[in-house]
This record gives sequence, C-alpha cells and structure tokens, in this order.
Amino acid sequence: MKKLISFFAVLIGVLAALPANAQILPSKFGNWTKGSCTTKPQALAVAMEAGLLDLESCTYASNGSSIAILVHKLHDPSAAYEVYTSSLHPGMMPSLVGTNAAVDKSDLWMLTGNLVLRVSSQNLASEDDLRALVKSLEGHADKTPLPEIRSFLPSNGLIQGTQRYSLGPDGYQSAVKALGRPEFAALATELSIGPKSSADAEVMLGAYALVPQTNDVRPWEVLLLVLYPTPQLAEQQLHHLKPILESKPEFRGTTAERDASMLSLVLAPSSPDMAARLRKGINYETAITWNEPSTTLTDPSWFTVLKTVFFAAAGICVFALIGGLIYGVFRLVMKRLFPGKVFDRSGNVELLQLGLNSKEIDPDDFY
Repeated sequence: MKKLISFFAVLIGVLAALPANAQILPSKFGNWTKGSCTTKPQALAVAMEAGLLDLESCTYASNGSSIAILVHKLHDPSAAYEVYTSSLHPGMMPSLVGTNAAVDKSDLWMLTGNLVLRVSSQNLASEDDLRALVKSLEGHADKTPLPEIRSFLPSNGLIQGTQRYSLGPDGYQSAVKALGRPEFAALATELSIGPKSSADAEVMLGAYALVPQTNDVRPWEVLLLVLYPTPQLAEQQLHHLKPILESKPEFRGTTAERDASMLSLVLAPSSPDMAARLRKGINYETAITWNEPSTTLTDPSWFTVLKTVFFAAAGICVFALIGGLIYGVFRLVMKRLFPGKVFDRSGNVELLQLGLNSKEIDPDDFY
C-alpha cells in the first residue's frame, strides 16, 4: 500500500510540473530568435465566437530587426478560416509563403490548419524564414479540410480581400458591415446562422466589381451564400425570408433563390440583371449520387440462348455416347479374355424359373 501511495504521489508531482499549455510559437525559426511575449494578448473580435482555444503573441529579433507574431489557435480549420477572413481587407495581395496567406505593406496574415498567424513588420523577414515558421507549426496544426462553401464564390470580378466566412451571427454581422451593407446585419437571426440556431447554417460573402463604377451606383455588389445541412431546411428558410425582404424598404431589390441546400442573395444589387449575372457564376453543383464505378447488365438475345441450349444438349449426348461405347468395348474385351470370370459369372446369377417350357435355363442366353 505504501508503494502504491508513493507511486501516485510521484505521478501527481510529474503532472503538476508539466506546463498547463504547450507553447505554440517556436523558440527560433530561420534567423529569428524569440524575445519577450505578451501575457494577455488581444484576440480578434470573432475569435471567441469561432471557438478560441489558445492565443500567443511574441516578438522575434534578428540582426537588430524585430517583428511581432500573433497566433490564434481555434478548435478546427473552419473556425480558423472565419478568423482569417475577418482579418482581410481590399488591397491585400496573395503571399507565396502559403496557400492561404495575404499580405499588405506591414502585416502578413496566414492560415495553416486551425492556426491563424499575423506577422507584423513582415517585410523585415524573408520568405524562407517565414516558410520555416510555418513548418515549425505543423505539429500544432489540424490539417482537416477547410469549408467547401469557400469555393462556391464566383471568381470573375471578385475583389480580393473581401471574402468573409462565418459560422455564427457575430461573424456575419461584422462581415456585412465591413462590406458596406450594415442594414443586412439584422438578418442574422432570420438566416439561422450558427450551431445555436435551429438550422445551423454557414455563410460566405464576397464583394464584386463587375462593371466600371460611377457615382450613381454603389461601389460594389455583395453576394451572400448561405449553406444549410439539408434542402428541406433551405426551403423552409427561403419561405421565411421572402416576406421579410419584400416588406422592409432597406432590403429593396434583394431577392433570395435556392439551389438544393444553398440560398444565394445579392445584397441591394444595382440592378436585377446584375444580380442574375452574379448568381450565374456561382460554382455550386448538386450531386444526387456518388460517382462510383458502374456496370451495364443486358440480357442476351433469344438466338444466343437457344444456341447455348442446343450446344449444351448436344455436348451431353456426345459425352453419353462416347461413355457408352467405351464401357461396351471394355465389357466385350473382358468377356473374351476372361469368360465367366469378370462378367456373367454363372455361379453368382440367380434366376426364377417359371416353368413355361422344358428348356433348361442357361445364363449365357441372356447375353
């Protein structure tokens, strides 16, 4: 008993000595060495709704230069994608550091798995150093796929940096305000966005410049895609949403259309033709069945069936004929070589005589 108590005491001591949270940011990457870290860094506004697990902010130094790195750790890549898109703005350019990375003059925002990074003063670090940073975080990143709805946005005319993805009402409201449609923030409840709602929808927004703009029209068109778990829920939300869009003047010109499990809305379009043109470019296709290999089964013709039957019957007859001939020849040979020894042995034959005539019965008469 004393040994068992001592074992548990040592185990508890070891567990207590372990750090409560493992450090996400490395102590060194490339030519950069970690310096001081912020005790309580400030998270992005939508991070709490998305599901923030951890947050770190540290400075790194190299040859007299200094950069700051902030990393958000979310519970899955979809939540991280919401945080990442909320940090984008028009004018940002794609970066060669990673697949999902955007850069402006001073900051680099990057998404890797369920981690979202911001590198301040990124121009001081080389691309190789930043790639080394991403590689050092691979052990902390969840590599499950990003939400599929992000690929549904049309690419023609899309203003880079205006993509917004959200899993909850806070992210949606922040997105429509950033894209110049604050009057549509009230639709968050009506669209049933987020896991706490009845329909659990996810949304994707993007701004488009399809024609040269003038002072008479809004600076861009905004497309809103709302994806529901089932087509039935999408149809139910469509019937609920249509009267609201038609009754309120601030939503004038906005219509909702359903395609399978997705609703599409062009928020306050400049014209119905522009809304139709934007919807036409949506990259959403409904898959009714899985694309699995298949075979075509067809019945043979009646001629083929009859031919097969006749050939099979002829084959059986030929086999029976050959077998009979072989057995007959073998029997005759045995009778000639060994008369009364193998076949027709008179001592083993018993016959009943009816006595119809006086002739004596001879077994050889039967063969």
